Amino acid sequence: MIAALVYPDARLCMIRTMLEAWLKCHDAIWELWWPSLRELGAEAEREVGGSFPSIRATLGHMVWAEQTWQARLEGAPTPAAVPASVAEAEAVWRSVAQRRSAYLADADPKRLVAYEREGMRYENTVEEIVIHLITHAQFHRGQLASQYRLLGRKPPSWHYINCFRQARGFDG
Repeated sequence: MIAALVYPDARLCMIRTMLEAWLKCHDAIWELWWPSLRELGAEAEREVGGSFPSIRATLGHMVWAEQTWQARLEGAPTPAAVPASVAEAEAVWRSVAQRRSAYLADADPKRLVAYEREGMRYENTVEEIVIHLITHAQFHRGQLASQYRLLGRKPPSWHYINCFRQARGFDG
């Protein structure tokens, strides 16, 4: 706290470092899931229940949300369609992840981003958006894990703490 008062840029540097670490883990967790999602084939469409009826629908929502938040950061129109397949979701996510990385390389975490949702105007900081993006994905990964189990499959399992453990040389 004192460093942030004496050196105002120190707090921004800490926030940026924290967000970069969280996003690195976020992307690593996605990378862990993609092979398993690809293996599902037609099972991804099977209705098993949950907030969304199938794994593909849950996945489509997750990727659409990341795409939407990236568009808001960039001041671009939000995407109209949810990815219609696992392959499309992966391709969209990879594009969004690259754009996000490029955008955040120079972004001010405290910059306000204005956007509209359902006719209402909102403002959030870049930092708030990134934290939401990460926690939103974690919430829905829990749903994906349940849907996997309903299909009789074992879902990938990886936790954020494992990323930090690996960064310190421990196997996760």
